[in-house]
Parts: sequence; C-alpha cells; structure tokens
Amino acid sequence: MKKIVIISIGTLLLILLGLFAFQRYYFNEEKIRERQVETWNERVNEFKNSKSGKIDLTNNIYLIWRIKDFSSENHKIEYCENQDAKYICKIDDNDWYGSDFKMDLPKNELKSLTIYIDEKYIKLDVSQMFNPSNGEELDKNHFKIKKEKDFYILYGYFSDGAGTYTTSWKIKDGKSFRRKISSNEEDFKWQNEK
Repeated sequence: MKKIVIISIGTLLLILLGLFAFQRYYFNEEKIRERQVETWNERVNEFKNSKSGKIDLTNNIYLIWRIKDFSSENHKIEYCENQDAKYICKIDDNDWYGSDFKMDLPKNELKSLTIYIDEKYIKLDVSQMFNPSNGEELDKNHFKIKKEKDFYILYGYFSDGAGTYTTSWKIKDGKSFRRKISSNEEDFKWQNEK
C-alpha cells in the first residue's frame, strides 16, 4: 500500500513539474513574442499577392471578395493522362473549375467571398473556384441576388475568358449553403431570368 501511495505521489509531482516547466517555456515573454510575430507574418503572407474589393448588390446587401495568386505549394495537385495529354484532374482531392482543358495551373483563386445581408456577415463556400475573373477583379455583373420566401439565392458566374462556371448559394438564418457548381450551359439560365 505504501508503494502505491509513494508511486502516486511521485507521478503527481512529475506531472506538476512537467506542467510547470511547460508553462514557463510556453508562456514566457520571448515565446509569446515569437508566436505573435509568426502569426503576423502568416497574416501578411496570406494577403500578399491578392486583390480584394466590395460589391454593392442592393442598398443593404453587399459582397466582400478576395482573389489570391495561385501557389501550387499550398495545394495538392493530381495529374491524369488521356491520349498522350497530361492534365490537372484534381486540386486538393476535388474537381476544379476555371479552365477548359486543365493543362496549366490556375493563375489565381477565389480565396474568400462574404455576403453582408440582414445585418450579418456570412462566409460563402469558395472551394474549387479558380481563375474567377478576366480582370482579376469581381464586379456586380458577376452576381444576381434573388429573394425567395424566407431565404435568398445568390447566383454567380466566374471566368477568366475560358473555363466559365457558375454557382449559387442559398442564404437563410445567417448561414449559407453552396447548392451547385457547374460549367453546364443549362445552369446559366439564371442570367436570363427577370
């Protein structure tokens, strides 16, 4: 019984000593400053080589967007071959949009798209969305917002001159859901609706 008590106390003391050493190491001023600098550098790098802007859709609904240069180091690229041609079949394990032939890496990617609606900022899913604009900026002509019963539908089309694609998001109760992303002509019908 004494051995168990001694072993338990010894283990507890070792744990406390380890926690104390970790706390002194991790929370000392120098380490805190290093982490702050590292975080700042990550944020600066995130916005390096990117453009952003705001699009007013209505008087009280707007979009905030950011397009960033594509960097293959930040993505998993999967190549396929078809009749002696090598092409990019997947980026980050997903099909991708923004190129007809998918022979070259994308120039840029839609990094973020946020809608301000009903006095809330709501992030929209922009995964798989590359080469979103010919002029490397988005404008009001790329989008259409439609009010339904108790939700909104935001439509958008994206293209750098080739590889045109469209998508739509359902926005309800402060949340969004991307309904479909497609390069099929039938999915562009929203552009002709009143």
